[in-house]
Amino acid sequence: MGKLNMSVTRHFARVNIRDVFIMRLLNLAALLGLLVVLGVLLWFEFAMGEMPCALFLIQRSAMFGLAVGPMMNLLWGMRPSHYGVSILAACVGAAGSVCQILLHIANPDDPGHGPVVFGFHLYTWAFITFATGIVGCAILLLFKGQFEAGDTGVLRERGWLRLFTIAIITWITLNLAMLGIGVLPDCGLGMCPTDPATSVGIGTVGGCLMFLAIILASFATGAVLNRRMKSVSSQ
Repeated sequence: MGKLNMSVTRHFARVNIRDVFIMRLLNLAALLGLLVVLGVLLWFEFAMGEMPCALFLIQRSAMFGLAVGPMMNLLWGMRPSHYGVSILAACVGAAGSVCQILLHIANPDDPGHGPVVFGFHLYTWAFITFATGIVGCAILLLFKGQFEAGDTGVLRERGWLRLFTIAIITWITLNLAMLGIGVLPDCGLGMCPTDPATSVGIGTVGGCLMFLAIILASFATGAVLNRRMKSVSSQ
């Protein structure tokens, strides 16, 4: 009976470890998806000179909030509350997106605001992003094995997953900092204009150099911290 119990325990331990690994990859993929979206928005702002309006700033801020859940899951382990943070942020962002969509479709002659990507304006793509985030978090919450494995996050485990996690979080943090720097000339410390003026931008070459610098800085930070931070196995 004792051997049977040990065998069952090992089986469930392997299942839980597998579930946690899969969920970590899914959370990392979610962060990568958000990184692409935020990168496109950063490109339009700095390379093309398309400054965000007040409503779209709310949506971009909510995208950073949407990224907080996967960040916490990867850093400190899978928790239902982490998914809840992302769902709440996505609801706020979706409300801002719907508000902006309704403002423009109320007038049939209104062509919409800002650039068009694959037939949709950026605020429409933002709504699609938030809706996908809400549905994705709701689906992931259905898998309870990830919460029963006692996951403590990648911070305690040296390896490529921790390196990539830190690099992506650094990338998103730099994106947030650049968003704040970019809106200061138009907004200052007060309310941002409803229809901001389009600036010249730094161009394609400048945009590529900016992204290259961000990517190198992010992976350098990830590599250094992954090497310096302790892991459970080394303690």
